[in-house]
Order: sequence, then C-alpha cells, then structure tokens
Amino acid sequence: MNENKNLTLKGLVIPNFLFLLVSFGMVLVSVYLTQHYFDLKFPQGLKGASTLCNISDFWGCDKATLSIFGNIFGVPTSIFGIIMGVFGIITAFVGKEAFERTAKFIFALNFLGCIVLFLFSLISLGSLCPMCTAYYVLSAIAFFMLHKLSDLSYSPEVGIVGLFAVLMIVPLVGTGFYIGNKEAKTSALSQQYIKQFNLLKDYGDPTVESPFKIHMSTESFSDAPIRVTIFSDFQCPYCKAVSDQIPALVKALGDKINIQYMFYPLDMACNTNMNSRGHASACHAAYISACDKEKFVEVHDYIFEHQNEISTANLQKWEKQFGLSGCSEKQEVKDYIQQTLKAGDQFSLKSTPTIIINGKKLEGLVPTQHLVKILQSLVK
Repeated sequence: MNENKNLTLKGLVIPNFLFLLVSFGMVLVSVYLTQHYFDLKFPQGLKGASTLCNISDFWGCDKATLSIFGNIFGVPTSIFGIIMGVFGIITAFVGKEAFERTAKFIFALNFLGCIVLFLFSLISLGSLCPMCTAYYVLSAIAFFMLHKLSDLSYSPEVGIVGLFAVLMIVPLVGTGFYIGNKEAKTSALSQQYIKQFNLLKDYGDPTVESPFKIHMSTESFSDAPIRVTIFSDFQCPYCKAVSDQIPALVKALGDKINIQYMFYPLDMACNTNMNSRGHASACHAAYISACDKEKFVEVHDYIFEHQNEISTANLQKWEKQFGLSGCSEKQEVKDYIQQTLKAGDQFSLKSTPTIIINGKKLEGLVPTQHLVKILQSLVK
C-alpha cells in the first residue's frame, strides 16, 4: 500500500473529482480558443469571430490569437491546452502512480509555459486574453493541487510520456491537415470573388471627390492604384462591419490604397431618396461626423464603435465631447451631406454599405480576407 499522499490513486474522492473538473474546464476553454482562432483565420461572412472574448482594448483575445505565440507551426496553441486537459482527465480516472508522477512533471511544464505567455501578453502585447487567462488560472490550480496534495516525485514514466506524445501528435497532424484543407478552400473562394469582381460594370471613379478621407497613400485621391469609396450609414450594422474591415485593408495595402467616405444616411430627414424615416438618427450622426474635417476619422470611428448606443441624447453628448457645436444647423455641413448623397446617383445607389473600388460597385459585405485578395489582385 502506498503511504505517500496522492491525488488520484483513491478513486473519485473530492480532491480528485475537483482535479477532474479543473481538467475538464481546461478542455472547454481551449476548445473555445481554438474555435476563435479558426473564426479569425477563416471568417465565414458576417459571422466573424466571437465577441465574448473581446471585452475592451485591454481585455481581448484577438491580439494573443494573432501573435507569434498564437500558433506553433501553423497549429493553434490552444490545441495543446485541449491535450493537457484530456491528459488530466485520463490521470484522474486511471488512478495509477505512474500517471500521477508524469502528470506532476507535465503540468509543471505547462504552468511555466502559462507564466511565459501571461508575461508576453502583458508586456509585449499590452493586453490580456480573458479566455487565455482563465486557462492560466485553471492550469495553476491543477498544478498546485498535484504539488500540494501529492508527495509523489516529479519523475515521469517513459511509457506514459510516450502516451502523452501520441495524444499530442495525432490531433496536431489532424489539425495540420484540416488547416491545409481550409486554406485551399479559402484560396479557391478568393479566386471566385476576384473573377466575379472583374466581371462587374465599371462606372468609373466618383465624379465628386469626398473631403472626408479615412486613409490616403497619395496626395491626390485619384493617384493611388487602389481607390476605395465607401457609401455608409452610421446606424447600418453591415456598415459597421465594413468600418471594422478598414484597419485590415490599410495594413495589407497601406501604401497603395486611398479610402474616402461618402455619407449616405438612410434617413428622410436629409435623404430625399428615402420614403420613410428609416434610421431616425442617421442624419444627426452624419452631421456630427462631418462637422470638422480634421476630427472626421476620430468621430467616425467613435460613432461606429458605439453604434448600439446611438440616440438623440447620446449624439448631443458626443457632440460636446468632441468639441463640436451646432453641427445640425451649419449650412456647410448640410451641403457636405447633400454632396455625398448626390454622388450616389452615379452608381444607382440602393443600399448601404456600397463600396466603389476603382469604379466597380460592391453592394453589401465581402469577408475581409476575400476583400483583401480582390484589392491585391488590382495591384498585381
């Protein structure tokens, strides 16, 4: 009979049962992070990645997911978290000394890895991933349970380490094949988007240039190899999605792309093409954004970021917040809005968002990675 304290050798008693729950929690968190990785890398239309893990600029999963530690040789790092959790579950159920000694060694290495990743996120990325942090906490609990409640040594059993290696290799190889297949399908789909884009009617660039520029790589809008005009409404959810795509477009083609904004509020208060009130605060939001050309990008980003909070009261508050006043009464501002509204007639505009790329009209939302491929094809 073993006289040493142990955690898993006496069946599913309370400490071992808690260890089992912690290991299961590691699996659940890691499965979520793996899904989040695939949602970011291979977005499906408007679905995008889950917002559960993106709480604020500091608490968010995207930076960690897209960092150098987000994957190992193309395989999401969270897969290793799933494997760790599964090994913990096996250890809890098997109840063998060799498994517990090996688990102590492997969970100690896992905990050290968590410390490294935590410090990397905090120092290098300036943010923390909430779900990653949950995994770090669960890993710490699992390690300290093994450390405090077991007197067994940290000497791993060679055979058990081999089993752990198999647990790692099989899903890693399978994930590698899965990612390769997804990349092939994504590439093929991007080619279809490019072909469809090339067949679109060429309306030419807008005859009216907007004074509201989101990004400029050349002094003149017409000089860039890629010229993007966005007709948008601040209360349109798909328009917000397009706004969220802009940083990715600039990152991929910043020195080759110019992006200008055209106000097209679906609100009869300023848009005579509307037969109903539509988005009741869209004109007011447009007036605030157009009030000061120097502050346009800042106000544009802020309003879209807080789209769900748009109301007359909040718009008035934001107007004061940005040092703007009387925007709705300024004739110059109203003229800007009418100018961009009329620019839509050239393209038989019917809805927002509508994007004009080098004279060709895209209606609705194109997934970011495919939109980037379309733009890159224009440069080539």
